[in-house]
Order: sequence, then structure tokens, then C-alpha cells
Amino acid sequence: MTIGWWIAGVLLLAMIALSVQYWRLKQKLERQKAETDLLQERLADAEQELTDVKARRKKLLAASTQALIIVENDFTVSSANKVARRLFGKPEKGATLMSWTRQHQLQEVVAYTLDGEKMPPQYLNYNERALEVHARAIKENKEAVAVALAIHDVTKLQRLARARRDFVVNISHELRTPLASIQLLTDTLLNGGLDNPAMALDLTNKIAGQVDTLTQMAQEVLDLSLIESGKVPLKMANTPLQPILEAEVDRFTPQARRKKLTLTLTPVGDLSALVDDRMISRVISNLLHNAIKFTDQGGVTVSANKIKGNDSNDVPTGRWVKITVSDTGLGLSPEDLTRIFERFYKVDKARNCKEAGTGLGLSIARHIVEAHGGKIWAEQNNGPGASFHFIVPTE
Repeated sequence: MTIGWWIAGVLLLAMIALSVQYWRLKQKLERQKAETDLLQERLADAEQELTDVKARRKKLLAASTQALIIVENDFTVSSANKVARRLFGKPEKGATLMSWTRQHQLQEVVAYTLDGEKMPPQYLNYNERALEVHARAIKENKEAVAVALAIHDVTKLQRLARARRDFVVNISHELRTPLASIQLLTDTLLNGGLDNPAMALDLTNKIAGQVDTLTQMAQEVLDLSLIESGKVPLKMANTPLQPILEAEVDRFTPQARRKKLTLTLTPVGDLSALVDDRMISRVISNLLHNAIKFTDQGGVTVSANKIKGNDSNDVPTGRWVKITVSDTGLGLSPEDLTRIFERFYKVDKARNCKEAGTGLGLSIARHIVEAHGGKIWAEQNNGPGASFHFIVPTE
């Protein structure tokens, strides 16, 4: 009996020990499961965060106006946004920077950056574009594993800088001529010219003419600046064109007659356009002034008609009124046709013309037309002379 109880006691203790061990194992498994669940949750969060980061990076790359390129330390291209692909084309999978862009300078920028060099912005010319390149190393454990390139197209900025420099040079040149004339005429007056009333009157009139030229130049520079900056509000209205064209033709008829030229307006009937009548009158005035000034024989014709724009006729899609001022004068060279609307630009023949000008009239005309949403251009005629056209919206 005693042995039986002893065996039973041993078995009971064994069962209790097994139960405790089972309970402990169960607790351990539950803890491990909880830890595993927590790790899986953290892994899922990390994966979601990584997905979000990639999505944000993709959006940033897509939204950037700069070309953004990621180059690995073996010089393969791992990422390029739309701007970069538009600039250099789409890179093939595993392409190197050199095989893709064919730009040694970019390769050197990446190499220097991987070596730990901090480089200032670099500039390179590519397909007639000026590019500004910034590079930053992407590091892991303090080691450069890739390079991020940001490439900005600064062609327009360089053109603006060049235009600003040209403006200073040109206006200095244009001011020098009338100022030199005024100085010469004044010296002549002071050195005996005042003793001759007829000579004094002639010299004084010439000085007044040069002062008028300076005044006109100052006014046109101011006007051009205001128009370019958009500080001249346009009062757009559906405006009949016949009265505007008639008024400008009548105003320039005496000037044409003095040169024995014909000045003809082709009637436009009830044709109208959505314009600021005062500003469009100025465009027509500037075109007529130029046409008469550079025409010695024949005449000038003004006309207008409706046109419909499309891709085939190089006119923006829509309904437009085209106004044309055509002359039988000096004509324009191919270079003149591309530059004639630049500020201060003058053809060689114009510099020898007796009637001086500021070289701003056509530039002012261009900015006024573009402010209307239109376009202005010049063409060499089949015969003598040139034609200036501009379009403005009909509604």
C-alpha cells in the first residue's frame, strides 16, 4: 500500500512538473508569437514607409522642373526623371552615365563627387542648351554609394543676361550719337555761330532735333519696360478695325507724300478684333513708320483679313485677324528676319539712313501683340521690299 501511494505520488509530481513545463513552454511560445507579430507589424510599417518614401520620391522626381539623375558608384544610371529623359533620351536598363548622355563632363563630376570632392555648379553646353549641373553624394556608413545630379536648363537665363548686357551696350551707343551731335553743334554755336543769326537758327533747330531724338528714346525705353513687365493694362474690347487703320494711314499720308510714295489701305469693311484700340494703333503706327522710312520708291499697303490657325500654316489654332503692312523698300536679309524684333536691332542699311531711329519700335510692337495673345513676324517679298504681319484674336 505504501509503495502504491509512493508511485502515485511520484506520478502526480511528474504530472505537475510536466504541467508546469507545458505552461512555461506555452508562455514562451506566446511571447515569441507576440514578438513575431510585433516584428511583422514593424516590418509591415517599414515596408509601407519605404513604399511611401518611394512614392514621394517618384512624385518629386516627376514634379521637378530640373533633370534629376541617380548614378551608382559603378556609374550605372539607377533613376532618371521625365525631364532628364526628355533631355538625354530614355536610358536602357543598366546603362552607364557615359553611354547614355555621351557627356565626359558629367562623368567627371560624378567621379569627383564619389571621391569626396565638393564641386561648385558646373556648366556645359548640350544641343545648343546651357546646362547648370549640381552634384551631391549619397552616403551609407559614411561611404559614397551613389551621386544625385540635378541639371537645370539655364539657356533662357543666359539669354536674358546677354540681352541685358546688349541693352547696356546698345543704349550707350544710341545715346552717344545724339549727344556727340549736340556737343558739336553747341561748340559751333559758341565758336562764332551766334554771330550769324541764320547759322545760329539752323544750329539751334538741329540741337532741338537731337534733343527730340533723346526724348523719344527715353520714352520708348520706359514704354518698353512697362509693356514687358505687364504694367500697362490692356482694355480689350471687340473693336472695328477700319477706323483704326484709316486714322493711322491718314496720319502718315503727309510723310509718304514728302517721299513721293503711295500709301494705300485696302478696305476691311466691318472686320473687328478683340484688342486694346490704343495699343494696336501704336503697333500699326510703328510698322508704318518703319515701312515709309525704308522705302524710297513705290509705296506701302495696309490690309487685314480673317484667318483660321492650324498646325500647317504656323499660326496658333483659333480664329484670328491678320493685319499686314507691306512695302517696296529695302527688304530684309535672312538674319534680319530672325532678329528684326529685338530691341535696338538695326539692319546695316538702317544705320546709314538719314532718318535716325531708336531701334525700339518693332520690339515694342512685338510685346504689344504678344500681350494680346497674338504673334508678329516679317517676310521678304517675292519682289522688292518686305511685309510685316501680326495676328490678334477675333473674340
